[in-house]
Order: sequence, then C-alpha cells, then structure tokens
Amino acid sequence: MKEFLLRIDDNTNRLLDVYMRKNNIKSKNKIINDILDFYLKNTDSFSSNNDIDRKLERLLKLSSLNNNLIEQLFANHEFPINNDRKEDEMLKEFHNDLRKNVYVFMD
Repeated sequence: MKEFLLRIDDNTNRLLDVYMRKNNIKSKNKIINDILDFYLKNTDSFSSNNDIDRKLERLLKLSSLNNNLIEQLFANHEFPINNDRKEDEMLKEFHNDLRKNVYVFMD
C-alpha cells in the first residue's frame, strides 16, 4: 500500500469529522479511501449525467426555437387584426396559451 500526504482545508475536515461521528468511523484514512473508491467506480455515471444535462439543454433550446417559429407562423397569417404585434389580441391569447402549456410539442 502506498502512503502519501493529503492536505485538506478546515471546512472539509469538519465535514469529515461529522461524517465519522454519524457512521462510527475512527479513521479518516478509511473515509478518504471510501470516497476515492466511490468516485472511481462511479466516474462513468458522472460523465453520463453530464451527457444527459447537455441533451436536456439542447431540448430546451429546441423547444424555445419551436415556440418562436410557431409565433412567427401565427403572426405571418396576415389577418387584419395582426397589424401591430404588441396590440394583437389573438397573438396575446396565443402567448398566454404557450405560458399555460396548452400546446403539446412532444409526448
């Protein structure tokens, strides 16, 4: 077994002490080894979580783009009431429905 010196800040040391008391562990060496083992065994799951986060962010951007495209399509129908987009009653109603999630884009 290899030995090495590890310096930890006071806050981390307090957190380790609290964890030791809760779990009746006498050695900080055991806690640090457990943390390293857990991290090394679960590194793949951490990276897959990052991948899921990126995919969710992409879905949110696509949903926002979809909402903007639907708004533009609605505004381009050139109904006589659509002369001013800020004062358009039908467009205001459409935005209210979007906020209320009346329209379902994906199941």
